[in-house]
Amino acid sequence: MKYALIVDSVGCIPEQEYRSRQIKLLPLAVSFNDVKYMDTFEEKALLPIHQAKRIGVKSNSMSITPSADDVRTYLMKNIAPKYDVAIFQTAGQAYTPIYLSCKAVSDSIAADAKALRLKEGITTPFRMTSTETKTALAGQGLIVIYSDDLLQSGMSLTEFTPLIEDFKTLVKSFLVVRDAMYARHRQKLKGNKTVSFPVAILANALQVSPITLLQDSELTMLDVKTRGADNAIEKVLEYCIDRVGEGLLAPLINISIAGDPASLTSLSSFKRLQTACDGAQVKLYIGVMTLAASIQIGPGAISVGIAPINQANAL
Repeated sequence: MKYALIVDSVGCIPEQEYRSRQIKLLPLAVSFNDVKYMDTFEEKALLPIHQAKRIGVKSNSMSITPSADDVRTYLMKNIAPKYDVAIFQTAGQAYTPIYLSCKAVSDSIAADAKALRLKEGITTPFRMTSTETKTALAGQGLIVIYSDDLLQSGMSLTEFTPLIEDFKTLVKSFLVVRDAMYARHRQKLKGNKTVSFPVAILANALQVSPITLLQDSELTMLDVKTRGADNAIEKVLEYCIDRVGEGLLAPLINISIAGDPASLTSLSSFKRLQTACDGAQVKLYIGVMTLAASIQIGPGAISVGIAPINQANAL
């Protein structure tokens, strides 16, 4: 079975995994000061933008959800002529409407794909499915990577589909936000006014870095007291160390940072997480966050995806 796993760029996957696996990026358009760019997974393009601090309230940073026509064009050009099965794994509907565009296309593309493939001399049928991962960012990326591991092992789609449907509800995507004012700005754009301007100002003044959890279509604020982003990141990494010791549902952890991953090496808990993962034969993935993902949560933010057996959230 020649398959492609397709992920929108709200999901976070390291560049090397795109290059070595059957994972394809549906890039979102993004804009800074009304100038549009197409998102990418290439670190050499992403790092300068993060280092220049292009993402922010003043630059009017925005990501643009692809329409059904955009998705159809992408599939007909990049996927249908090359693969027999296309599996979209989008960010959850609770966080972005991307899934709706993909689902509309998956319900109607069969005839067009068949005609295109026949012109290319391809007689095998083309199948497409769309599923929302019920999460986003590093958690979404973890689901896609694990999906590829399963399919590479030879698992059939009949076995794969229900397994992933169950698995995705157990994946935790932690976020550590560095800029509370930016986070408030993003939530306000979505119609959420629960964080007031004075509260955001105070959080920034006190250098509070909130820790948030995305899981199973829910967003939960876990910690709003920790001062200093590095301290908040250390808390999340300590949680991961404990969960690795107890066991994971999938032997991988996915970390994405809106900045240089090398900055993590200064954290003592990161080094201990590396050691714990090595000892437990858990693969630790680390990459630079895409622009669409960074725009969602702000400059310098970090996301960690993990699927622990112990589902307790205590940090």
